[in-house]
Amino acid sequence: MEKNRPINRRKALKVLGLGMLATCVPVLSACGNAKKSKNGQKNKRLIFYFSATGNSLFVSRQIAGENGTLLSISQEIHNEHPEYEAEEIGFVCPVYCFIPPAIVQDFIARSTFKADYFFTVGTFGAHSTIFPEFVDNLAKENGFRMNYINTIQMVDTYLPYFDAAREMADQKNQLIPEKISAVLAAINKRENYILPVTDMDRMICEGYYRSSGRDRQRPTVTHSEKIVFATDACIGCGVCTSVCPHGSWKVVNGHSVAEGECENCLACVHNCPQKAISIIPTPPEPEEPNRNARYRNPNVSLADLIKANSQI
Repeated sequence: MEKNRPINRRKALKVLGLGMLATCVPVLSACGNAKKSKNGQKNKRLIFYFSATGNSLFVSRQIAGENGTLLSISQEIHNEHPEYEAEEIGFVCPVYCFIPPAIVQDFIARSTFKADYFFTVGTFGAHSTIFPEFVDNLAKENGFRMNYINTIQMVDTYLPYFDAAREMADQKNQLIPEKISAVLAAINKRENYILPVTDMDRMICEGYYRSSGRDRQRPTVTHSEKIVFATDACIGCGVCTSVCPHGSWKVVNGHSVAEGECENCLACVHNCPQKAISIIPTPPEPEEPNRNARYRNPNVSLADLIKANSQI
């Protein structure tokens, strides 16, 4: 039997991916229903987040601070008793086609919340337009009222339209810490504020939906096999199977295959170690401007996103 035989890079990455799955998945059961803090008292600040590339998770951590509790919507949506109580309850998520992702809408619709103060923060790349108004109405439709809604502009991760390399180099990123600090200060003071929606916001939103023909409530939801595919560079490491919030990837004969519901969050595309997952151009959307550019928030690890999103 050969000993100490070196392995090639392809095999090493595959082992690394499988090892990461093994270490991250067991902690998923720790999420559960967090009505109470560890000392048995009601949570002061409870934040539900959804994140595909780490932007919203990073913002959630800043707002939670040392005493807040973070819960992943990708995990909590499976809670059989989705009843939550805290002094403050917040939601942090990306803005998809100017509204919250469908998984966030579904989670809010199926859950019961009780708090003295509610807030939402949306992370966006280009435009947030009607997001504050949509969230405000969503909360009212489900039995509670938002006290505070704001947005933070960050790296735009929607690859059909934006070159991730250029986005990462954009000067707007220098303003992110200042914006997070301002939002955090407002929430700490329990300010009542909902970011206004302008006529220009409405025009941008209306023009987009009219030209794209997308569903106005669930614009990004489709079947994964129509959106993404694994190229020949795939080594079957399984990272895509664990970062997908719908569990819509599987490894067959050493190659990843997409099949099932897709949020179009592109977590699989951005987090593949081999950059082996590509987007299928769907008219009227163009092909990726930079096939080699991928993004994950520099303050968030791949293991963090596996812990947050894995359905295994």
